Amino acid sequence: MSSVGLIHSTRLVIQTVHDVVAKANPDLEIINVLDEGLLKCLREKAYHRVGPRITALAEGLEEDGARLIIVTCSSLSPYVDGMREKIKTPLIRIDGPMIQWALKHHQSCGVVMTNPTTQVPTASLIQDVAHRLNKEVKVEYRLCDEAFERLNRGDVQGHDALVVDAIGGLMQEVEVVLLAQISIARVIEQVDPKIRGRVFSGLDFISKELPQ
Repeated sequence: MSSVGLIHSTRLVIQTVHDVVAKANPDLEIINVLDEGLLKCLREKAYHRVGPRITALAEGLEEDGARLIIVTCSSLSPYVDGMREKIKTPLIRIDGPMIQWALKHHQSCGVVMTNPTTQVPTASLIQDVAHRLNKEVKVEYRLCDEAFERLNRGDVQGHDALVVDAIGGLMQEVEVVLLAQISIARVIEQVDPKIRGRVFSGLDFISKELPQ
């Protein structure tokens, strides 16, 4: 049986990603690993600790026989290239295929995020992809840090309302809106059906990357 390893930095997304992968390929064995301390390191700017910790997780998954490793946290995207120097197993960022698709097929896109640690890594990845495609794309960013604070206080409804408002506002300026974090992907269901088809998360593109 083929297996895929999922590296998480928050327990909030484990079931969501697991279910999407399992639905896309029921025959896959899914190995979830979690290190919530990774986000703590990012918040405290202890960047030197992140690389070794996430690489160790990937090495464990490789030893367990994973044929593909997916990093499910966008804030950790900058560390994937460094991991590839030590890991032979294919590695992908959860938002990589989505960003590749958006920039290839559209002239403008919006990006919504709530966690401040996601902003710089996502912008950097978009710049890298645009450079590889040799294409200029208009990108509008919306950091809903107030939504993040509300979620941390347990106000899920208030969090979701702010994200939905940000999506609606961006739709006036761009062709598609990308949700930079898997933790806010569920909000798509609350978006106005008239524009919902133009809102995407990394989960919408991950099935094509899975081993068969």
